[in-house]
Parts: sequence; C-alpha cells; structure tokens
Amino acid sequence: MWKIMIADDEPFIRDGLRTLIPWEQMNCELICAAENGAKLIEQMQEGHPDIVITDIKMPEMDGLSVASYIQENCPEIQVIILSAYADFEYAKKAISYGVSDYVLKVSLLEDLPQALEKVIQKLEKQNRDVQKENQMQKSASGEDLYQKMLRYVEMHYTTKITLEDMSGELHANKSYLSRLFKSRSGVNLFDEIITRRVEKAKEYIQTTNMKIYEISEATGFDDTAYFSRVFKKHTGMSPKEYESSITKHEQGES
Repeated sequence: MWKIMIADDEPFIRDGLRTLIPWEQMNCELICAAENGAKLIEQMQEGHPDIVITDIKMPEMDGLSVASYIQENCPEIQVIILSAYADFEYAKKAISYGVSDYVLKVSLLEDLPQALEKVIQKLEKQNRDVQKENQMQKSASGEDLYQKMLRYVEMHYTTKITLEDMSGELHANKSYLSRLFKSRSGVNLFDEIITRRVEKAKEYIQTTNMKIYEISEATGFDDTAYFSRVFKKHTGMSPKEYESSITKHEQGES
C-alpha cells in the first residue's frame, strides 16, 4: 500500500482527511496526521511516506517549506498542496518546488481523490523506471556511482548535505541518485546520513567531554532540541541519559 502523511494545523481538516477519504480503496494507508510542517518532517524519518499532503499555511513550517525540503532531500516523495485560496503566486511557487498537485479545500473531498489517483499513477511509473534502472545498476558503472555516494556521505555527513550538491559533484540526476541509494542500501539517503550522525554523536559522548550543544553542532545538526529528539528515537535515550549510562557503566567497571 502507498504510505500517506498529512500536515494541517486545523483539527477538523485532519479528522476529515482521516475519516472521509477512502484510503484503502485507493490502496493507500494514512500513517501520520501532523499539526504542522515541522512535526511532519520529524515523522518522515520513521514513516518513509510515498505521498505527503500538506496545508500551504501553517505555523512553524508551512507547506511550501515542506515541499522545498522534500524536493531537496527526498525527491522521490510526491507532494500535494492544500489551500483555502486559489492564489496564483502560491500555485506558481508550489510548481517550482516540484509539487504534484494543488487542491483547494472548498472542493477537498471531490478533488483530493482525483489528485491522489494521478500521483499514484506517477509513482507506479517511477517504480517501473526503477526496475529498469536496477538492471542497469548491475553494471560496473552503477556500482561505481553507489560507492562514490557512500564516500561523499562519509566525507560530508557532519555538514549539511543536499542532493543538489551531491548530484553536482557526481554529475548525476538527483532523483536517480536518491533511488539508486535506496535500491542498493535498502534505506533512504537521508536516513543513512542521520544514522551516521547519531553514531558519531555516541562516539563523542563516549570519548570526549564535549557539551551536548557542541556535539550537536559537530555532527551536523543546526538545532540542539532537534538533535536530542533524533538521538532519542535512534537510541531510546536522550543524549544526557546516554551520557549518564556511559558514566555509570565506567564507574561500575572501576
């Protein structure tokens, strides 16, 4: 089934999307209904959606920012924008961020299923293309490109990595790179980067006296609170709790 995530700051819209859209009939599963774009991006690290449906105006992080983030980091994910207004400028910006469709809330129940059908057809075509690419990837050139991606991640994971930069460095299409990496490794490129950052943070905690905010910066996280949330999702403990567990373990051995 196609995995769907939505973001809208209006509870009645989230409830309506949950209950009134025939998800199962369209071979879809709604796995997350977030109240803003920031929470949606955070949940994406665990949910790995195929399609994101996001309101264009929300607090903390709006729909265009979500679309821009997805285009930069996960271009294989399809985005549908919801809006209360038929605003040409918004629609033009949405198109520039690679948004698949732009649905007005006044006709949400009628138009969203149609938009989803178009997006699903696009995803099915992508899957067929990926199968063809997989055959090509068995060649030495495909393996060579994947190894170059691994080396690029190893060299840059403590700084901001974008598919745009990587594609420029490796002279390859960014959507192709994203699909290649997932096909070869079984995980999204963004998830691999996060995992490496968390592992490096654990190493810093174990071997240095760096403060948490210093470790956050050293491992490529712009925000310490976000770093702590990601660290806890991966390890089951906050950085402080992990630091305490290391200290107790060392005291027990001494």
